[in-house]
Amino acid sequence: MGRQHTTWISDETWDRLQNIAGESVSKKISNAVKYADPDQMMRHAEDLRRLARAKNALRAIAKVVKDDHQEICPILEDVEFLIWGADMDVKE
Repeated sequence: MGRQHTTWISDETWDRLQNIAGESVSKKISNAVKYADPDQMMRHAEDLRRLARAKNALRAIAKVVKDDHQEICPILEDVEFLIWGADMDVKE
């Protein structure tokens, strides 16, 4: 069960609150608190680190199989967003 509170929000904060997902103000505030949760942020950061590792692995695979271009291209095209990031170098 929730509690009802009166909270004063500046116009700037109110405008920013409108950009947060949720159909009601309560849901928007709930989502804002969830997104600001340190545990949630740590899980998100871990997902980004894993994505970076996956991108590096795919770059390394692409480098190794570069000679077998015809066979690997259809596979890599499906995950192009992972491979062709801003930095093209394989990190070791």
